[in-house]
Amino acid sequence: MKNILVILGVLFILAGASIAEAACTFEEAQQKAMAFTTQAQALAQKNPQKYAAIMQDLQPQLMSIQQNPNDIDKICKFYDDAIAKLQSTP
Repeated sequence: MKNILVILGVLFILAGASIAEAACTFEEAQQKAMAFTTQAQALAQKNPQKYAAIMQDLQPQLMSIQQNPNDIDKICKFYDDAIAKLQSTP
């Protein structure tokens, strides 16, 4: 909860804009994260090898967003790309 408040505070300070003006809101990022988690867990149960391969492919992007956790647009793009990879798995 503390991290959420810090991220929201930084968003208000950076660029002097409200969250509503961002291309991706914090709430949308949370929804994408939950969707990713749900799909990742399903794939891990169904096809552990494919899950491991996808997670390995996503590792560089994940490390990149961890370096700048306040870039909500970048986080949303990560989740969009990650969800697309999970959904493209037969």
